[in-house]
Amino acid sequence: MRTKNSFLNFLANEGSHFINIILSFVCRTVFVYTLSSEYLGVNGLFGNILTVLNLAELGIGTAMNFHMYKPVAENNYVQQQQLMNLYKKMYTVVGTFIGVVGLALTPFLNYLIKDEPNVEGLTVIYLLYLFGTVSTYFFSYKRSIIDAHQKQYVGTMVNTVFTITQFLVQIIVLLVFKNFIAFLLVMIICGLLTNITVSVIADRMYPYLKEDRKSLPGADVMHSIKKNVGAMFLHRLGDVFVNNTDNLILSKFVGLASVGIYSNYIMIMNTVRTALNGVFGAVTASVGNLHANEDKESLYRVYKVLLFLGFWLYGFCSTAFVVMYNPFIEQWIGKEYLFEIPVVVSFVAVFYINGMRAVTITFRDAMGLYWYDRYKPIFEVIINLVASIYLVIKFGAIGVFLGTIISDLTTCCWIEPLVTYKYGFKKPVRNYFAIFGLYSAAVAAIGGFTYWLCGLITIGGWLGVFAKLATCIVVYNLIVLIGFCRTYPFKELYATLIRMLKEFRHKGA
Repeated sequence: MRTKNSFLNFLANEGSHFINIILSFVCRTVFVYTLSSEYLGVNGLFGNILTVLNLAELGIGTAMNFHMYKPVAENNYVQQQQLMNLYKKMYTVVGTFIGVVGLALTPFLNYLIKDEPNVEGLTVIYLLYLFGTVSTYFFSYKRSIIDAHQKQYVGTMVNTVFTITQFLVQIIVLLVFKNFIAFLLVMIICGLLTNITVSVIADRMYPYLKEDRKSLPGADVMHSIKKNVGAMFLHRLGDVFVNNTDNLILSKFVGLASVGIYSNYIMIMNTVRTALNGVFGAVTASVGNLHANEDKESLYRVYKVLLFLGFWLYGFCSTAFVVMYNPFIEQWIGKEYLFEIPVVVSFVAVFYINGMRAVTITFRDAMGLYWYDRYKPIFEVIINLVASIYLVIKFGAIGVFLGTIISDLTTCCWIEPLVTYKYGFKKPVRNYFAIFGLYSAAVAAIGGFTYWLCGLITIGGWLGVFAKLATCIVVYNLIVLIGFCRTYPFKELYATLIRMLKEFRHKGA
């Protein structure tokens, strides 16, 4: 059942992300040609401000999801009811708090922008972003009960329907009205309808949740939740300040125009990252269920396979980004929207590092180990802010991303695997560093060779872009296939895929 649900989650996630990739590119293209680049900067800046405000969420979602796995595996309906009641109560408080603090920040928006942008209704735009963020807290918690039952594909299908609707209506709004506020309203309404629909579906799938809307978990469970929420808050602190302050620093020290340029790169990267997260997110609930029911050795074998899959996917995408980013963006919207290649390499390196971390974090969270490295984010944030601000002043835009790389390497890249191996797998962490070193060296070597090879392609225009993409796909994956086809993770991954395909083929017959 775990394999089946993971496969369904994977299919739903990747199908949704493929549609999202196509429509988001079309929508962004229309956006660039109908509105000024300053609107791109405002879009990225306000998005980051509200992500910082989302710190008030305290990591409640991750902590609550972890506590859901056991009662779901044991069919303990009473405890599921209690946890969902607590979840609702906490999210109501969080949503209200974010709304109040967000309103209080309104008079200070101009202090976050180096140059005054030529954007009408700046305050109204910010308030709309704030409303869209706050409204999610009153409905989105219901999704967790569906995910805990390993049926993430249900919510994903709802997302897909409203995402298609959102992009199509936004494209029409841009072409007809050329109005950013109307564009934003469409996004907010579709997001709200998505969460309401998922909430209604959750009530229908699990009607026992409506039988008791008041009782809360016992003292022992409450203590464990408070402990884990406290730990997850610190982790969220690190994630938010490291991953969502780049636009703030760029806006303050380089200018809003650089935020607009970066937003195009990051839109492409986030689209790919979301698709890859869908691969690993599809198995998160299954990992939690596996942890609740089986031994650590089985869990470790699954981890090694997923770490190899992470290396293959994130390594390939990182190589493709370095090779393809500038040729693609130049043909797409013009040379004026390009960063120099060293800047591109720097934020692609951040993408790869965070991608490889994602596998370890998935297992750490599924095993509820975030308490053990709770102080790590404090050092991560301090190192990142100091290094990024110092380096952006000294070197410009590239300094922001070099600061992030420094903070990752000096904290996350060794503390997270140490905790996961020591307290989760009960194995020496040197095993991880040997694997990570091998995979990273392989990515650097194969990626460097692929970049050099693609540099020999002199064809211009879109034909040249597609020629480089084809070269990336063939060269990188062929080398990985030849180099790793005899390893245990590759063989296990291959066997698992064949097993899932046979299972679904047999079921379809």
